[in-house]
Amino acid sequence: MTLEHRTMAAFLAVARFRSIGKAAAAVGMSQPALSRKIAALEKRLGVPLFMRHAGGVEPTLYGQTLLPHAEAIAAEAGRAVAEIDELRGAGRGLASIGVVPSATTTVVPFAVNRVIRQSPGALIRIREGTGEQLRAALGRGEVDIVVSGRLDEPVEAGLLVTPFYEDRVGVVLSATHPLLSEGRPPPMAADLLGYPWAMAPKGNVIAFGFREMFLRQGLEPPRPNAETSSVHVLTRLVASTDFLTVLPHDVVQQEIRAGILSCLDGEAFAWRRSLVIIRRSSGALPPVTALFLTELRKASSLRSLPPLTPAP
Repeated sequence: MTLEHRTMAAFLAVARFRSIGKAAAAVGMSQPALSRKIAALEKRLGVPLFMRHAGGVEPTLYGQTLLPHAEAIAAEAGRAVAEIDELRGAGRGLASIGVVPSATTTVVPFAVNRVIRQSPGALIRIREGTGEQLRAALGRGEVDIVVSGRLDEPVEAGLLVTPFYEDRVGVVLSATHPLLSEGRPPPMAADLLGYPWAMAPKGNVIAFGFREMFLRQGLEPPRPNAETSSVHVLTRLVASTDFLTVLPHDVVQQEIRAGILSCLDGEAFAWRRSLVIIRRSSGALPPVTALFLTELRKASSLRSLPPLTPAP
């Protein structure tokens, strides 16, 4: 059984507005026509999708189960229209990318610049988030590909994971931090417990590595005092206070060379992280997304990236 796009659009409108009248106006249908379409869908599925009450409608358990699939169908239809528009010259070309924040400061700027040099009319929409958030967005059809740290847990059905590159992650602190005071012995893991921590939210591979770093030393991981997915906020906070954080070394190279930040030496405070590219296993990538993916892989092979230059 197939579910056609217009029926899914009607279902999504009712689920979103919780009102047949408002949903009908949103999709440009009469209320009776919309009601008949929903009734026909319920008959095909053999289950009620909405509960009717005086204040409007609410999705049933069956409706809630259908919702993410309807969102994926609607997103796929939108991408198809965008690709057709691009082919007939009416569109700009769109790539929707999900990226963990640490990658936005390294390979992503390089790839964006290269794509725009080759396709000046393209639009690259970049969404930041934790790996968990971005995989969920990929499943809903909100992004085309995801750059994320590799988790050891199984990936959802329908997603394809391919290796990207590895980087080194470790403890980052101010270059003038008390732990680096002249004459002080090299810090031990236990010494790090006496300072506040700023970290990425749970669901991030780096946050997982942070916990493992202390557990390997037989210590209970400290509870972060500040939490943000913004690399900019993390680096600024650590640079101006006694806070500690954990970040990929690539991300803070400029601040290290400028004498603003430092990384703790020693294998106890650093480890390697594997990044992966995740996409849906079915369906072709939009043209601009395919080009962006090619340039991402070029960026990872360079790793020592040239400075960005404006598009001609």
